[in-house]
Amino acid sequence: MTSYWFTLKTEPNTTNRREFLQTCAAITGAALLPQITLATPKPTSHFLQTTTLKLRSTPNPTQWCLDHKDDPILKRACDGLRNLSTNDSDRIIRLVARRCRLNLLVQIETNQVTVHHWSKQFADLRPFFKSQKLTNPDVQVTLLDRKKETTTHKTGNDFLYGTKIAQDFPIELFVGKWNNRLMKETDDHQAAPLTNSGLSWNGQADRQIPWVRLKSSWKRSKSVSCLNCDKATILVNLGLKQVGLFNRSPNFVSVYPKCRRSFVDESIKDVAGWMAANLDADFWLGCELVWGKRVELVNA
Repeated sequence: MTSYWFTLKTEPNTTNRREFLQTCAAITGAALLPQITLATPKPTSHFLQTTTLKLRSTPNPTQWCLDHKDDPILKRACDGLRNLSTNDSDRIIRLVARRCRLNLLVQIETNQVTVHHWSKQFADLRPFFKSQKLTNPDVQVTLLDRKKETTTHKTGNDFLYGTKIAQDFPIELFVGKWNNRLMKETDDHQAAPLTNSGLSWNGQADRQIPWVRLKSSWKRSKSVSCLNCDKATILVNLGLKQVGLFNRSPNFVSVYPKCRRSFVDESIKDVAGWMAANLDADFWLGCELVWGKRVELVNA
């Protein structure tokens, strides 16, 4: 020991005794502490079949394809998979995306999703995004076309059901009226804004719906559920709209304020019958617009 310390003191720019002991203590203490590592979250991968929407989850999509190459879902890629290995990860993903109509969804983090697809072979991604609670605007979605190797960037709310409500639609006004549907208000006989019903009533311009009739339907009719939030929607339009020269289609539109999406109930064909069942007797009678002319509704 004596010669060791003598050597340390005689060499220039060497560590002194105090620094040496501090270093030894630090090393010893570190050895006694439990090793803590910040684990990187492992990506969660899902194969989604474009036709049936059947979902297969796996932590390792490459190995899954090799292990299940004889499964019916990978039948069209089976021969190619027999000649590949885990070193051919990218080729395997491109092969099954092209031949098996599979989309690979890789959820890197809670707010990042990459979707591998082949050209226009897309699955309906809305059920998956809803079940995984990924329909928020802060979720970053990358669509990777493995045929052209191009990317498209979207956000989670692009995969909501329904049609996005126009920015100028006064949804707060409709919510306020809906909350007061059991009350009489001074403007109830005025037309609700931006309605386009395909119907007309005396004292109103064509296609405009008075608040009093919407309130009557809100009290009596059963609301359809929002496909995103599973809550009752608010009916904002009713009737039929002209489609082409001779055809008309149902225009019973409901909205839900939280997701700001609208939904059309296309199951209603008998407008007069619906109005008789869902509006108070004093309100349902009116006229239907046919080729721009008012035709009196008749309840069969």
